[in-house]
Amino acid sequence: MAQPSTPQPTIRFNRTRRLLTFLAGVAFAILLFVLINLAMAPVSKSQYCGSSCHEMQTAYQTWELSPHGVNRHGVRIECVDCHMPPKEKFFTHLFAKAHAGAKDMFVHHFGGEYDGEKVRKHVKEKFSNDTCLYCHKDLLVAPSGFAAQSAHSGLIDRPHADENKCLNCHPSVGHERTNRLFPE
Repeated sequence: MAQPSTPQPTIRFNRTRRLLTFLAGVAFAILLFVLINLAMAPVSKSQYCGSSCHEMQTAYQTWELSPHGVNRHGVRIECVDCHMPPKEKFFTHLFAKAHAGAKDMFVHHFGGEYDGEKVRKHVKEKFSNDTCLYCHKDLLVAPSGFAAQSAHSGLIDRPHADENKCLNCHPSVGHERTNRLFPE
């Protein structure tokens, strides 16, 4: 006795279903991308760092007084621009921001007493010239004059040497601590 045949889906139906599934996945990825960026926008502002977290108030005040907070060109560099990977590296930036945020929230709620000086020294040790050169790459290619070229020659030859750290010669570029907030 012959078995009744069950209708087999057509190849066309399978392709249509796969295409619709793919398009739904693309739409979901775009929606997720937009939502993540909308959620990150307010917490990526320097005002958020300085107003919502008492541990960051001094850092925020010193940043506001620095050349990156206020300058004659009217350009403001946000905290995340120096303390996170570049935004163009979206996933690296996203994961670094999530890690730093989770760590900061944990320490804020469950950590001991906040030692701002210890944190500042740790950040300064770990700070890379690559962060500065991301925005100031032209400084090494076309310096503003002979003095700038001479001063940065070591940086050109050995950019990752400890003695050639940008912060050694420019300690107040991101946070003006000595001249305006903490006069000596």
